[in-house]
Amino acid sequence: MSRTPVGMIHAFLLVAWALALALWRPVPAHNDEAYVLWAIRTHDLPGLIATGLRLDGQPPLYPVLLWAIQQLPLFRSVPMLYLIGLLLAFPFYPVMFRLARSLGGERAGISLLALLAFNPFLAGLMMFLRAYPLTLMLSALTLWLAAKADRRPTLARGLAWGLAGLALLFTFYYGVFLIAAAFIWLLRRPGAGRRRQAAWPGVILPGLAGALWAYFALAPALAIVIRHQGNPGIHPSPLEMVGNLWLTLWSGWAADARFALAAGSAMLLILAWALSIAIRRGLPALGFPLLTGSLALAGFLLVGWRYNFFAARYGVVALPSLLLALALILVHSPRRVQALAVGCAGLLGLIGLSRTILAYTALPENNPWYAEVVTALLERVAPGEVVVVQAPWHYQALLMYAPDAPWHLFDLNEEARWREALRDRPVVWLLGVPAYRGNWEVLEGALAGWIRTVEKEWPAPADAALVRYVPPPEAPSWQPLSVSFEGGLVLEAAALELQGPPGILRVGLRLRAAAPISQPYTLFVHLLDPAGRWIAGSDAEPPIPTPAMQPGASVTFWHALQVPTWLPAGVYPVTAGAYPTGSNGWPRLRTRTGEDVARLGTVSITPRPAWLDSRDGWRCGDLLLSRLTVMRLTSYRQEGPDIFPESGRPDRLWVQAAWRVEAAGAGLPEVIVETDRGVQQLAWQTSSALDVRYAAGEAVVGVWEGEIPPDLRTRRLIVRCPRGEAEIPAYTLSRQRWRWNYSWVFWNRMP
Repeated sequence: MSRTPVGMIHAFLLVAWALALALWRPVPAHNDEAYVLWAIRTHDLPGLIATGLRLDGQPPLYPVLLWAIQQLPLFRSVPMLYLIGLLLAFPFYPVMFRLARSLGGERAGISLLALLAFNPFLAGLMMFLRAYPLTLMLSALTLWLAAKADRRPTLARGLAWGLAGLALLFTFYYGVFLIAAAFIWLLRRPGAGRRRQAAWPGVILPGLAGALWAYFALAPALAIVIRHQGNPGIHPSPLEMVGNLWLTLWSGWAADARFALAAGSAMLLILAWALSIAIRRGLPALGFPLLTGSLALAGFLLVGWRYNFFAARYGVVALPSLLLALALILVHSPRRVQALAVGCAGLLGLIGLSRTILAYTALPENNPWYAEVVTALLERVAPGEVVVVQAPWHYQALLMYAPDAPWHLFDLNEEARWREALRDRPVVWLLGVPAYRGNWEVLEGALAGWIRTVEKEWPAPADAALVRYVPPPEAPSWQPLSVSFEGGLVLEAAALELQGPPGILRVGLRLRAAAPISQPYTLFVHLLDPAGRWIAGSDAEPPIPTPAMQPGASVTFWHALQVPTWLPAGVYPVTAGAYPTGSNGWPRLRTRTGEDVARLGTVSITPRPAWLDSRDGWRCGDLLLSRLTVMRLTSYRQEGPDIFPESGRPDRLWVQAAWRVEAAGAGLPEVIVETDRGVQQLAWQTSSALDVRYAAGEAVVGVWEGEIPPDLRTRRLIVRCPRGEAEIPAYTLSRQRWRWNYSWVFWNRMP
């Protein structure tokens, strides 16, 4: 009797552990991970389950486990949560070894462990903050316990595999297909009678509990799917889904198309050769892995084809059976064929894993427009303000890029929660999808009468709009003006209100028509610096268009100016005026005195709240840099379901810094980026602020931008401050290098 090669087993387990740890990272790399992180950090246990039902529709076991573990101080950081996820999922490897050994002997177990150890897709799943790694482990455990119940059916073994199936079903809905397949296998003839005592407990436990959970959760889950999934422009056939799963299995999710096709084809040829030899030698009994794998795979294909859940990760329940069948085939082939299969799988796996590591370094996102949307909010939203998000993909993007941002973040469907937040009358931001504008009605109704401004819009395929709502003053103080403009428009009075949301200047205008006005006019309000240069402004038509105004009747409406985060404290003038609608601001209407603006007065501005990190940051002369955000933005175009970088166009490097002024009189820092070819200075976003000076203790936030050729990498930022400078690592790559990520077959594989 041959001795078990314990050293070889331990070596393969150590390789699998090391390769999974190679993907260990300090921040989430995917939108779904950011969602889980937000859910477990911002809710108590009942709130976590309720939020999962309302927003995600997924079974609760994985987030509940993660929530419970992160209550311990040691495991609250993101890297430690990744480590906990790996510890929960890693028993998959020894369980699969035991399963293969029980069905095919020692060599089958070793062959399977060798295939698994270097697999890039499995390593990627091990370090993924979603339910998939735990699903993988529980699927293997359910198969192993079902196989044990099949060999020696007892009530205890039936209860064991039933409990494993229960855990699987409460981790991932697709587990029902694997449980059903194992149940059918246990009731096969001959010998169905003696296996019945093991089969029925194994299906009743998850069946009853799953039915109870489905009673409460299935309808919300389906509603979420129907409401949000829709048709993303990609609808592969079941055959394409199978091909996608096969290619992903051997190359990982981040390999380019040519390598993935080559890797998948090579493994298919080698394994087909092994299968032909195994058939001639007497094919082993593959009924158990074929039945369980086929039914699980059929469930994945059916649901994926119907609801567009076609990414390879959704087929995770079928993987243990598929891999088990491959190991049983290999063990009946010559050793040279086994060595070729294992060696090829290992080499391809290491290459695929290297691409995954590189892609994680660049933090790829599923949609290239997410970064554009997130930078818009980072530039505008102040700490404590409310952000309501309509689309779950935008919601997850905010969590991924700014997981610790001091906003109050809500899903549009969380009506009770955001209504509660409105009691304090904060500034509210809506990140909505114009194609589904009708769903905004509930929020717009709750904010009726507030000052509404469309800050920015992104056309399809991004299809997003950022709308700001500012509460109007409850008791405004009006100052009479009686400024007459040409065309019959009279500005009777104005109100300048700073006592309200921090960093917001609310300006009220009271207008009337001295005579019928034939042309529509747009009113503007400008905040200027002491030298008369523009700082911020707001342009809008009055609620009653000027041609519809009744002569002599007053019309009141409000503008809300957002004070820039870089503006020092001081006294600043405010002006207002009008111009023909659609003329891009010129020519302006003139007053009787010949001026093209009405001077409304001055306001005393205090610095707008800034988001500063609690950590020490970087000392830079008279400034203490607290937070630095660097994003590299690439221009894209969409053709049908395909998304391509715009070739020939430079990338845009966006840098936002927050700092505290340590010495009075300090000005703005300069930001220089070092690339492969040298250094270049980034431009300050607002040119009129170049000569500002700050008082000691002020907190400031600024943004710099610059163009970077796609073929260049950035290496670091050099921040030059008054009386000092700081050097900060800032490694970025152009997303044009990942052109292949956005072809439809491989784009959908991205977790």
